[in-house]
Amino acid sequence: MNTTIKIKDKTRTKLGHFKLHINETYNDVIERLMKTAQDDELDPQTIKNLRKSLDDIEKGKTYSLAQVEKELGL
Repeated sequence: MNTTIKIKDKTRTKLGHFKLHINETYNDVIERLMKTAQDDELDPQTIKNLRKSLDDIEKGKTYSLAQVEKELGL
């Protein structure tokens, strides 16, 4: 059985960026994303690390690509 759902144009556009190939349906994209979300449950340490990283970003504790390249001698 098929049904229609209402989504914003912006959401549809974002879903389009997740397509693996041009003929992939939005249903296939949504199913794949849901499966990925279920399979990729994060452990508490990973969540803690992500929160710390986001906090660092918000505080401006970041490096530009040029700074990293210079540090690595690239």
